Amino acid sequence: MPARLLQRQISLLEYLTSADAIFGEGIDAPPVPHLQGFDLAPLRLEACFSHEKRMEKIIAAFPRTFELLGDDQATVVRDFVAACPSVDIRRIENARQFHDFACARWETTPPQPPYLRDVAACELAMATLRIKGKVRSSQPVAAGHAMRFRRNREAVFLPCAYDIRPIFEGGASEAPQLRDVMLAILIPPGNDQPAIFEVPASVYGLLVELDTWTDRAAWGPMEGLDELISELAEHGLLEVSR
Repeated sequence: MPARLLQRQISLLEYLTSADAIFGEGIDAPPVPHLQGFDLAPLRLEACFSHEKRMEKIIAAFPRTFELLGDDQATVVRDFVAACPSVDIRRIENARQFHDFACARWETTPPQPPYLRDVAACELAMATLRIKGKVRSSQPVAAGHAMRFRRNREAVFLPCAYDIRPIFEGGASEAPQLRDVMLAILIPPGNDQPAIFEVPASVYGLLVELDTWTDRAAWGPMEGLDELISELAEHGLLEVSR
């Protein structure tokens, strides 16, 4: 009896997260024997309600991505539900699940518009930072002082094929420019919302390598280095320790 009850509970949960229940497919009969005797109408109502709450969380994390999906939005959502049943109520986990699904989809069906992949990656990074909710205070660096520094480990460094920043800066009237651009996404010191910075390729490479604390003295008298460290720390890209 306990095994049968457990199987019935599992079948019920699987049905409530299925495309059959959410989109009204297979309405004439219960989809599996373990649901024989259930009134499917209230189950479908519950399934649709849960689906709407889930999609609200996902769309809140990817507002620009869903806007850019346009007429494909309904098809993408339907395919997402069929491929990725809900397994977690947390907002960020649902966002990651959708992002993984979309990236896998775009491997075989290139996204339209083509910069959609970069936009989705940027929005996932911003959603992750909002969940962490860390606000860093400015740490100005005085040239010539002994110090250690490393990359801000909360920052997300994202190489993109398109310059998508205008999409996040009040909307873009034209399609993003096709060019390799290195972006850093982080919560700047004194702020509580993520910001997007373009980082020169040489500085981007340096930041990515600075995963552990590095002594300033080990770099020697390099011209302009102290000023660069100060600027990067003031923007929150570097953590510094005296």
